[in-house]
Amino acid sequence: MTLLLLGLGIALLLGVALTWLADRVAFPALVLFLGLGMLAGSDVLGWVYFDNARLAHQVGTVALALILFEGGLASRWSELRPVLAPGLVLATAGVAISAALVGAAAAWLPGLDWTHGLLIGAIVGSTDAAAVFAILRRTPLPRKLAATLELESGTNDPVAIFLTDLFVRMAIEPVAPLEGLALLVRQLGFGAVAGWVAGRAGAVAMNRLAAESSYPYMLLSTGVALTAYGAAAVVGGSGFLAVYLAGLMMSRYAPVYRLTVVRFHEGLSWVAQVGMFVLLGLLVFPSQLPEVAGGALVITGALMLVARPLATWICTLPWDFDWRERLFLGWAGLRGAVPIVLATVPLAAGLEDSWYLFHVVFFVVLASVAVQGTTLAPLARWLGLAAPGAGPAEPRLELAPVGRPAVGLIHVQVSEHAPAAGRSLSQVNLPGGATVTMLVRDGRVIPPRGRTVLHPGDRLYVLVQERDVDPVIALLAGTEPGPRGGTGRPPAGDGAPPPPAPASEVT
Repeated sequence: MTLLLLGLGIALLLGVALTWLADRVAFPALVLFLGLGMLAGSDVLGWVYFDNARLAHQVGTVALALILFEGGLASRWSELRPVLAPGLVLATAGVAISAALVGAAAAWLPGLDWTHGLLIGAIVGSTDAAAVFAILRRTPLPRKLAATLELESGTNDPVAIFLTDLFVRMAIEPVAPLEGLALLVRQLGFGAVAGWVAGRAGAVAMNRLAAESSYPYMLLSTGVALTAYGAAAVVGGSGFLAVYLAGLMMSRYAPVYRLTVVRFHEGLSWVAQVGMFVLLGLLVFPSQLPEVAGGALVITGALMLVARPLATWICTLPWDFDWRERLFLGWAGLRGAVPIVLATVPLAAGLEDSWYLFHVVFFVVLASVAVQGTTLAPLARWLGLAAPGAGPAEPRLELAPVGRPAVGLIHVQVSEHAPAAGRSLSQVNLPGGATVTMLVRDGRVIPPRGRTVLHPGDRLYVLVQERDVDPVIALLAGTEPGPRGGTGRPPAGDGAPPPPAPASEVT
């Protein structure tokens, strides 16, 4: 037991060090955590021998549930609602198209038939929520684009799980078409209902709970997450869809939405990611990767250069995305822990050649994260999508005691398309309870006054009640852009910005 505790402590400290290193070198931490597991495994240092695919699948399932719940909890319905349709189409039809194209490419490789090829396509068909959420936190994107990626990655796992289960069954015994359709309906339908009910019930409980400390809120939210997943899984639904929707419903319907609770789940999901990635790294035998490298590179190329871009282009045609946004969406289909966890399904089922499939998927994920994860931010800048003020408001500090009206200090960056850009603070119609406490411009702190004119790129720290957060973001960050080529939602009044103030009037 003493050695176990020592090992866990060292692992957590290494996780902190690797996260710091990943931020410094702009490299995805996922790869470093997986590498840590591979290094400690039996093929390299030989510290830990681990080949229990069933246990890895169970641990990965719990970790992904916690990660998805945190993603839903940190999301704002007002930002996801405008992209609901394209996000859901990408999460369903997009996964199916990607899986079919990758499966067709994989089926032509030596030693793989159509069933095994389509199984690989299904396993790598969905984007990974943990990887996408991590990228979105570091890369400021227009909210429409970021919200589409966020919604897609949070809801596309059920289709990938359905297709994986279907092709595993087909590899073992024939499956009737109606049986497959019933499985899909059950996964999506029961998962959605369980998530909605758990989230609404959790929001009601959160609103009525008047505790004097934050711990009951943390326990309540964690209980809602686990209940949503378990209730959906018991009746054959998608627990991953349920847990994401539960978090999203609590975010939408709980006005006493607590920053402390969100921070708690961010920490919980980070620990879950570290543990899951290290464990999955232990499950890999690096000596087997060279054997699958050739075929895995073909599959990776088909996924990154053909399947994902083509699926994105087809699925977004009915909506107003320009070529730059479609190009970025196509390249932002990061694969991560979800495909590796799904690759343990054929292992647990004892499918023939399942270890070969697992290492192929692992290689594809490593290549996807290493290549796409390191190039997304430069691509966003090259396409002109990483504009100042594109990111959402960043909560910094919760000031009201737990159980009291939610008041916090948020950090908002002014966008060039925001209604407030070019106007003085006295001309910006902020909600009555919102107060700008500090303005940072070009690294200088400027005391905000009524005559202070707001410039694109200004960073404002605003003291605001929870109910006024969305209106403040809309005014300052411009989260509701107008028609393409316009300047966003017009400001109140005559719709035209005022003339520039004389230099003597600008703080």
